[in-house]
Amino acid sequence: MRAGTLLFIGLLASRLLGVGRDVVISAQFGTSGDLDLYIAAFRIPDLIFTLISGGALGSALVPVFARAWDPGPGGDRPDPAYLDRLARTVLTAVTLIASVAAVTAMVLASSLVEIIGAGFGPDARLRLVDLVRLMLVQPVFLGAGEVLTRYLNVRGHFAVTAFAPAVYTLAIVVGAAVFGPVLGTTGLAMGVVTGAFGFLAVQLVASLRLGIGRSPAGANGRSVRADLREIFTLMVPRLVGQGAVQLSFVATTRLATYLPSGRVASLNYAWALMMLPLGAFAMTLANAAFPTFAAQAARGDRDALATTGRQSMATILCVMVPATAVVVVFGALGIEVLFARRAFTAESVGLTASALAAYGIGLPAHGILEVQMRLSFALRDTRTPVVIGVIAMGAHVLLALILVEPLGHVGIALSLSVAATLEAILLGVVLHRKLPGLHTSALGDTTVRVLVATIVATGVALGIQDQFLSDGLPVVLRAVTVIGLFGVTYLAAAAILRVRELGVIYETQVRPRLARARASG
Repeated sequence: MRAGTLLFIGLLASRLLGVGRDVVISAQFGTSGDLDLYIAAFRIPDLIFTLISGGALGSALVPVFARAWDPGPGGDRPDPAYLDRLARTVLTAVTLIASVAAVTAMVLASSLVEIIGAGFGPDARLRLVDLVRLMLVQPVFLGAGEVLTRYLNVRGHFAVTAFAPAVYTLAIVVGAAVFGPVLGTTGLAMGVVTGAFGFLAVQLVASLRLGIGRSPAGANGRSVRADLREIFTLMVPRLVGQGAVQLSFVATTRLATYLPSGRVASLNYAWALMMLPLGAFAMTLANAAFPTFAAQAARGDRDALATTGRQSMATILCVMVPATAVVVVFGALGIEVLFARRAFTAESVGLTASALAAYGIGLPAHGILEVQMRLSFALRDTRTPVVIGVIAMGAHVLLALILVEPLGHVGIALSLSVAATLEAILLGVVLHRKLPGLHTSALGDTTVRVLVATIVATGVALGIQDQFLSDGLPVVLRAVTVIGLFGVTYLAAAAILRVRELGVIYETQVRPRLARARASG
């Protein structure tokens, strides 16, 4: 929980900066065709990063780095020199592979654009090639930074890794605000490259201080090779799964390019807003719990692993379920407050709100999946989540093809929510066989209580909005009142219903800080 709190603060700062980034971008570009091009171009460097050094590599590094740092009661004492050498070797390999992939993509950029931007006109595709080539250095910097993130976390250093994503986002904000009015989306692309370098730089400084650059004393090269083979073995199945996800995004982006202008951009705004609760809470908690999962699995303590996993899922549901209600029911109000200015028109609000509602339906499933996947990785099972993920992403693309004609861009968003729910159900069934204590009546009880509290809060907020808040009231005041009332009502209802997980958060995090504040005062 301590690590999770620190990561939560850092990631929340990054996500809030992300919202600020989108506010600046929306004011400058709205849901224009030029922004559609930028978003489509971003898919290619993002694909390279994800395949080489994104979630697949991180999931493989944590168990191996954790064992290298602390082999457990029956192993050797922690050996910083060995971990430094192992991390440095992985860092070199990732940087080299990402560089080769980036250069290759630069050469093949015209062909890649024909795939992802098939719905754009000839002139737009030429512009797309330039944007792609400019941003292709990004996966090299982000890939190296991802290795250092896992190294620092295993060493118990969370502060730098928590705030490094904010550096990346802040650079994009500067690119949009300063260079966007002059250079258009080229300024955005420049911000992406600068931010990726900053993400790497701040973590590299911290890692060098810990000794990653020192010459190892007595590190066993043979053990390094064995650990590298294990990292590769753990990574490959996950890589297939990540590849399926990214290819499904490429396919649905290509599909959206055939829709009227602005649909690609509105999907991107909606996705970013959905990622605010998902990234700042669910992913953060799952990342913080992952080393604990790995340690419990390494000890063979499956009862403790099931308990920790169950508590993590229950805590995530306490946030994701009410977040779903907020984005589905009150999403348009929030979008109007955040983005409705200058180039972001009323039509843009409607397009983004409808996509956000469709994405938001899948929030609980996405949150649960963050824990489920890390439980599987801790158990050294990367194959099962991959197979299920490939099935789910295939369903995503198939549903998008079916739903895009009657529902447009909303069908693309809705297809992902359905696919994520399917994936969570299938992976949950598999994990239940390995960890019978994972899904107990306690988890179901928490889910029901959270649902009831969410329904009550939604009803109260809607009733107040319809009866007492007129359309003439400033939109900011309406949004703060409605969403604030929803939050207060939800917390009150959850307290009355005795949702234990909210009490745990209060007892372990809020009360000690209040006590220290009173003591110091």
